[in-house]
Amino acid sequence: MSKKDDIISTALHLFNSYSYNSIGIDRIISESGVAKMTFYKYFPSKAKLIEECLHRRNMNLQESLDAAIAQCRAEEYLDHIKTIFYWYHAWFQMDDFNGCMFQKAVEEVSKVYPSTMQPAMEYKEWLTERIRVALEKLGITQSFQLASLLASILDGMTIQAQMDKNLVKIDEYWKRVYKLIQLELMEV
Repeated sequence: MSKKDDIISTALHLFNSYSYNSIGIDRIISESGVAKMTFYKYFPSKAKLIEECLHRRNMNLQESLDAAIAQCRAEEYLDHIKTIFYWYHAWFQMDDFNGCMFQKAVEEVSKVYPSTMQPAMEYKEWLTERIRVALEKLGITQSFQLASLLASILDGMTIQAQMDKNLVKIDEYWKRVYKLIQLELMEV
């Protein structure tokens, strides 16, 4: 692993475990085991570090979700959407789940570091498009509107899980999402 990767990995862990505001550059430098000069060679500011961390988080999430969806049969588009919802639920159960790093960034640092909004928006657009394509393949004509709604449900589930992961009853959520999709299919 390169020194830059060490810094990003350390920062991701710390930002996820705590918050963007409570973790300073000196702690990241100390815990990543790099020299201050090395840190600033790669990241001239905390904003650039957060932005890079969120880009890496975006890539990791997309790869993980794509791998989960790849386990479904290609033409089973409803299963693709279900897999996304159940993937989120599995994520909520992980020991290191501390909420969504994108939601935290928007809340904590986006006004001070506006560039950190870009990776959050890219992930949201990617997720919505992934759902939209599956809905369109199912035959839903207003696929973007429903995909946006489903992505918002996932956001809400994430916030709920951050408060208490036991409150997210995935089977209940999926039953209602399935009904929404079926209602849209009846309108076709």
